[in-house]
Amino acid sequence: MGNAATSAAHEEDEFAEFDGIETLGYRVLGVQPESPAAKAGLVSFFDFIVGANGEMLLGSGQDLEEGDEYDDIDFPKLLKENKGKPVGLLVWNIKCQEKREVELIPNDDWPGAGLLGVTIRLDNYGGADERLIKVLSVEENSPASIAGLVSMQDYLLGTTIVSFASTDVLANTLHESYEEVVEIYVYNSDSDIVRVVPLMPTTSWRRGGGMLGAEVGTGYLHRLPHSCRDTIGQSVERKERTAQSHKKKGPVM
Repeated sequence: MGNAATSAAHEEDEFAEFDGIETLGYRVLGVQPESPAAKAGLVSFFDFIVGANGEMLLGSGQDLEEGDEYDDIDFPKLLKENKGKPVGLLVWNIKCQEKREVELIPNDDWPGAGLLGVTIRLDNYGGADERLIKVLSVEENSPASIAGLVSMQDYLLGTTIVSFASTDVLANTLHESYEEVVEIYVYNSDSDIVRVVPLMPTTSWRRGGGMLGAEVGTGYLHRLPHSCRDTIGQSVERKERTAQSHKKKGPVM
């Protein structure tokens, strides 16, 4: 009972951070190979699922009177009820700032987890294209260098657990994964691809060199360049790793 109460309270706290925010959707964190999501072209971190079968998933607030609650759609239930049937998803892409409709068929007749093969997490898409971390420089022999991060081209987006909305979130992730390999989603503005980068935060590479060994920047001056804004991007698909199932992450649909 104690664990259940704690879990419920944590879930309430997680949703509480989004109180009053209307630009909410399910952020695509990871797409599995050969999955319905992969075939539909969903892009990790840049795509938000905001609607399904002509309805907003989290309620639009239209026609609500004071005191009424949003009529949110149970997305997992919708997928189960439409297993084997075409489902139309409304997707908002934060990179090109455009919405599009994609059609896919939820099913488990493929070699992966879930009916869609995608990891999602509730997140705020309003201004999300400005909450990115740009790699400005990479020090030689550092964890960032070993991971293959490219200065002035790469943007650190997050993990399957959290999106890097600030450098504080990045720092917490590095601390929690100290001297352990953590998979980070990285966007390269030159190739226009979101890839998965294994990185091991450590300070052993040089005394006082930091756990990443890279200078990063956020804010207006470090936004995505206009040259890459006319596409939705692409993402390298990632297999679901059961070994990391003990860590908290978004649900696999």
